[in-house]
Amino acid sequence: MTTDSILRNVKSCIPSLDNNSHKGQAGRIGIIGGSLEYTGAPYFAGISALRVGADLVHIFCAKSAATVIKSYSPELIVHPLLDWPNAIEELSQWFERLHVIVIGPGLGRQKETFSVVSELIEIIREKRIPLVVDADGLFLITEKPHLLKDFMSPVILTPNKMEFERLWKKLGSPPGEGVNNLGKFVTVLKKGETDELLSPDNNLKWQLNLDGSGRRCGGQGDLLAGSISTFLNWTLANQNKIDLDTCGEKCLVAASISCYAACSLIRKCNKKAFKVKGRSMLATDMIDYIHESFEELFGQ
Repeated sequence: MTTDSILRNVKSCIPSLDNNSHKGQAGRIGIIGGSLEYTGAPYFAGISALRVGADLVHIFCAKSAATVIKSYSPELIVHPLLDWPNAIEELSQWFERLHVIVIGPGLGRQKETFSVVSELIEIIREKRIPLVVDADGLFLITEKPHLLKDFMSPVILTPNKMEFERLWKKLGSPPGEGVNNLGKFVTVLKKGETDELLSPDNNLKWQLNLDGSGRRCGGQGDLLAGSISTFLNWTLANQNKIDLDTCGEKCLVAASISCYAACSLIRKCNKKAFKVKGRSMLATDMIDYIHESFEELFGQ
């Protein structure tokens, strides 16, 4: 796959802006995460999903995080259900409405939370909902990689260097090999100086070193996870428009080009924000450049 062919196919999947569409049609995204200590991460994931073009974002968080997250943005729909006694029942009833679910931003590593999320992943698998796993969600998967084994819908993992090394040590495979051991439809986006896409389909692998900046600010990975979720929904909904020189599984193709689109976008946002803010740049500064970067890459 060439850069031009990937970007061309992403463009073909972006929903047009016209009067015939209705709210929710361009994407309903769920974010499972948000704890007492970490309220920014789910916000960054949710707001980036919206800024890229999703219509609605639901954040399912701990009660202690809900009011804080709500104060960041009135556009986010916040459910303080993650630590309720009947959390699994309360959360899962929303799943039918969601196109893609992101697990991990601000999740925390409490044993009780991991127990709930493990059961939620089983439900997501049964309902065949596309899944993006980031941050503390990756820590859970490293402990319980079997949770992804029988997924028949696309799963995207987004580890940084340390998270990737932990996960692959658990798998017992040489670095970069054995992605099939995670599951038939699991794609791994290894983040770093050069982003690298690992897929069960070797034809879908790629590397991206588009210029960003040397500034690595907290929250950038959350912006990426949220962006991926929106692109993934669009590419899955428009698989018939994807024209690539591969006969691979369509959901793996959608995962691969979605990750490429999101990585390109966030790197460009980073570069633009750094040009203005320099060392003072924060993830909140990058959000302001999503629209401009999107148009340069994909048009309106």
